[in-house]
Amino acid sequence: MSEIELRIELPLDDGGFLRRECPLCRREFKVLVGAEELDDLASHGLESFLLDEDTDETEQDPQHVEGPQLTCPYCGQQAESDNWWTEEQLAYVRTFAENIVAEMANKQLIRPLKRRYGGRRSGIVSISFEGNELPVEDPWISPGVNDMEVFNLPCCGRQIKVDEGWSETVHCHFCGFPHSRDLQDD
Repeated sequence: MSEIELRIELPLDDGGFLRRECPLCRREFKVLVGAEELDDLASHGLESFLLDEDTDETEQDPQHVEGPQLTCPYCGQQAESDNWWTEEQLAYVRTFAENIVAEMANKQLIRPLKRRYGGRRSGIVSISFEGNELPVEDPWISPGVNDMEVFNLPCCGRQIKVDEGWSETVHCHFCGFPHSRDLQDD
């Protein structure tokens, strides 16, 4: 089987922040990411869609080791690093995965069958193949929007963005340390 390499670009706001969503409280925030980190997130996201979603990962691989835990800035709950996609990002990456499958089926199954059996009659046995190619969609995602306000995380030396109206404790997305909004330097 050949390897498919695909580059998926996720939209960032003007400051280089990527939108994330807590898998538990469903609130959105943003994380400042570098180009290499963004590439890793996008490729890991596509790989997770190619796995069977109905099967528990630990059943697939008995050697499964839990991935790094990240923390929601709002509710403080933790989840594995591949659980922080927004619904729109999930749909966007899913479109790429579905397009790969559709193109493979069209190229290796439907088109050859149409050429070989499409409308031909051979002796006594009549074989014909009529089939439509699977559709391929143009992936689309909203561009990065400059919303939310920057929150400096002194514990890890990084930045995130949270809702401007959020006045409660902000937890570090990376280490989980709780920070008071009152102590934030502007």
